[in-house]
Amino acid sequence: MKKLSLFLALLMMFSCIGGVFAEGPPSEETEESTTSAADDLQIRFQEADPEATAAEKAFLEQDCGYAVIEADEASGQVKLSYIDGVTPILEVNGLKFKDMNKNGELDVYEDWRLETDARVADLISQMTPQEEVGLLFCVNTQLVDARKMVREYYLTCQLFNLNGTPITITNTLNNLQASAEAERLGVPMVFTSDREYNSFGGYIDKAHNAFGNAYDPELAYALASFYGKAMAAIGIHVTFEPYANEIGAQYGENPELIGAIIFKEIRGLQENGLSSCTKHWIGRGGDSSFGKARSVAQNFKNWLVGWKAALDAGAEWVMTNCGGTGLDNTVDVKWDKTTMGYLRNVLGFDGVVVTDWWSMGGGPQNPGRMNGITAEGVDLGAQTLAWLYNEALLNGTDMFGSGRITYDYSEWEKSPSANYPGAIIDGLASGEIDKANVDKAATRILRFKFNKGLFENPYRDVAAAVELTASAEWAANPTPITTNEELRAARNPYEVELTERLQAKSAVLVKNDNDLLPLAADAKVYIVSSNSSADAGYKKYIAEKGAVLVETMGEADVVVGDFSSINDAAELFIDDAHDAGKPIVLTLNNTKPTQYTIESADALLYLSYNQSADHGSTEAGFVTTTSPWVYVDLLYGVVEPGGIITKEIARSEFEDAAQWKDLAGDQGASPYVRLMVQATMEDNENSASPSNWGDPLVTYQYGMSYGAQPDFKYSCLILPISQERIEEEGSSPGSINVSIVNTQTAKAGEPFMIYALLRNNGADGITTAQAKANGAVVAEKIMTVEGGSWRVLQMELTLEAGEYTIEVGGLTDTIVIE
Repeated sequence: MKKLSLFLALLMMFSCIGGVFAEGPPSEETEESTTSAADDLQIRFQEADPEATAAEKAFLEQDCGYAVIEADEASGQVKLSYIDGVTPILEVNGLKFKDMNKNGELDVYEDWRLETDARVADLISQMTPQEEVGLLFCVNTQLVDARKMVREYYLTCQLFNLNGTPITITNTLNNLQASAEAERLGVPMVFTSDREYNSFGGYIDKAHNAFGNAYDPELAYALASFYGKAMAAIGIHVTFEPYANEIGAQYGENPELIGAIIFKEIRGLQENGLSSCTKHWIGRGGDSSFGKARSVAQNFKNWLVGWKAALDAGAEWVMTNCGGTGLDNTVDVKWDKTTMGYLRNVLGFDGVVVTDWWSMGGGPQNPGRMNGITAEGVDLGAQTLAWLYNEALLNGTDMFGSGRITYDYSEWEKSPSANYPGAIIDGLASGEIDKANVDKAATRILRFKFNKGLFENPYRDVAAAVELTASAEWAANPTPITTNEELRAARNPYEVELTERLQAKSAVLVKNDNDLLPLAADAKVYIVSSNSSADAGYKKYIAEKGAVLVETMGEADVVVGDFSSINDAAELFIDDAHDAGKPIVLTLNNTKPTQYTIESADALLYLSYNQSADHGSTEAGFVTTTSPWVYVDLLYGVVEPGGIITKEIARSEFEDAAQWKDLAGDQGASPYVRLMVQATMEDNENSASPSNWGDPLVTYQYGMSYGAQPDFKYSCLILPISQERIEEEGSSPGSINVSIVNTQTAKAGEPFMIYALLRNNGADGITTAQAKANGAVVAEKIMTVEGGSWRVLQMELTLEAGEYTIEVGGLTDTIVIE
């Protein structure tokens, strides 16, 4: 820590205090000077002088030199942090308070002894319309304009998805807090992030799908607990996570598992100071938006299991979907009274509701302004901007997310993805916006800030952040990070251990013919990866194990391919391996198994782990998927794949399109079976649908283990029948005997179905079922079956006329094809 302290001391030579006053002392701006700032911040950022951007970045990454008054349990004094020379300190009855509005008096909102609601009301009473409305927007942190957004737009919520180390990020956020402190009322910043873990921003973030595939709520809790502590330490207050509450999203389609992981994750995130903003109400992150996912069944109770778990866990914020419809199937949820009422009134959520980042526009999938007819018959396309803001606030929205802010809304329809505080300010003046709606939203936002203690202690200790998030070695010598190995060495060893456990635990072994995996230590290995950095790492760590790496397939005992997509290069690799007669270990890295890949490989690993940054940029040159050393350990059995498939994989894109996206367990199901699944879900929406009723390529919850063998048994072969009613004279005069004769038969040249029951009395496994007609294979089908479970095998055959012996899994019967 001595070198780190010296490093920080050198940075302190450049005090941030001068920067806070760089453009003159803080003053209350007039409406005229404020509303003239009609710049499009995103364009300004894109066109900014690179030198100016670099200079602002360098300034923000300096230590700001804040002062601290420590807490004292005996007197009741709370901890205060502030910029000396900016915020005066008042002393009342031996206790110290921050004079945030610099008026020489202890105002109610400055008195940390008082109840939160009293402090909130007092602060709102002192705010100008511009200051209060500024609370209602959260905007991207863009370094060249970040401080200007505070000064010119009174924006005290910023979305921080920028990269850096614990040192640079904590300093940047502290300096932005200093900018807010210098304003008239000293309202502190709230920093949000799309990233759940950004201490080493751009290098490692939460691996979303892996949380589901690992099937381990306790591991999710352990990681989230560390993430929450680390994010709070660097100065982030809210993470826009988790966003896998719905069935079919990153955590799969079992409501019980989704709810368990969501609950544990949010509890972990929030137990050490970070707050969760779960998203997107009421659905995104799965197959499609909630409105597009709804089938004729119009299910929503099963979708809400994860949401209820999130709110039961205490999520403090909720983000709404933008452009997606809700329970009324009409318009964007902000203007859907039923959907917002369900959140606020039925579920009882009283935290902050923030919109996604194109709140006044239709978003990337629906460019242009909001439109549609509400359930009450209101045409959104015919409403003014002020009406849209007021109605959203009335329905329960508190904050509007945006990458672009401007006061000038005269041509808002040409840029509906921006946000316009001026429309609310003018709407308040004209009466088109109800002040009570603005006050209600501002109250929730300020209540959050006060309860977080931000008015008293907004700054974060850089050294403490580094000590928590980094290794002792890197903390002592914070050197640049240029490789995955250096990144691993820089991070906290506890977090590294959890992360690498997740990498192995989330890996799914889909196929392993002849126990090809783990690889034999003396096997000659040919390996190739579609990721050049990963390829070099794999070869390095295989060589370190003393294994024999060869340059050509012809020399190899086994070939290993690692691909992030099945493109021409992957198919050529497979073809060449088949031509060479070599067994294939195929790794699908963040791309799901398909019929082709399962058929082509002798062993197949599916890896869903991906730690690339959620929003913003990921640092170039790093492997963001499973670490090369962990992957090699998986190949050689040092660690074992422990993951499961969390969402059924369809046999074809057509079957996937036919599946009801608001249901689970119905991939490939007939309408009859689908309705059975539906009825089962209706009986208990909290439970997983049966994983073996439909006809998917790979079932939910499937995942093999090294050395564990399936034990398949076929029974109950069923062939098609025709029925004939036969009447014969009975034994007594005038009587007729009636019988129904079943004959196993089908028509030549027309497809027909055969069925059998396939049980697995062993471990999870995969088999290719074959149907033979007179000894010749006429159909094949891949079947994955969990250990101790069963599936119905259904196969389509088409035969010419004749009599056939049909054989499936050792079962035989005859059929006549007419």
